[in-house]
Amino acid sequence: MKKMVMMSLVVVLGFSGEAAAAPTGLRKILNIGCETARNICWVEVSGAAVGPSACLGTSLRFSPAAPNGKSILSLLTGAFLAGKEVNFEVSTTECFAEQPIFPGIGFINFI
Repeated sequence: MKKMVMMSLVVVLGFSGEAAAAPTGLRKILNIGCETARNICWVEVSGAAVGPSACLGTSLRFSPAAPNGKSILSLLTGAFLAGKEVNFEVSTTECFAEQPIFPGIGFINFI
């Protein structure tokens, strides 16, 4: 019973932030980099553009200074170097705050 309650909690917490996000499906990373003057990193991905209509694109932004931002950068760099595809969750309602012409990454996963 305790195991079932924990699994339910994980499922609920895992999906609680997804209402305004959409998965991209598996994408190949074409380019990855970071600016030196600001805490902004990007990842260019293959496939159709994603994100809100105001910032629809295939160049996704995130901040390495955000919670888990350095982990995201490390995971994406590893995936890029290994030639692995990544599924990105991208906001469907908000653009990346520091560069609002680009969509932002909510989270990533490898399938």
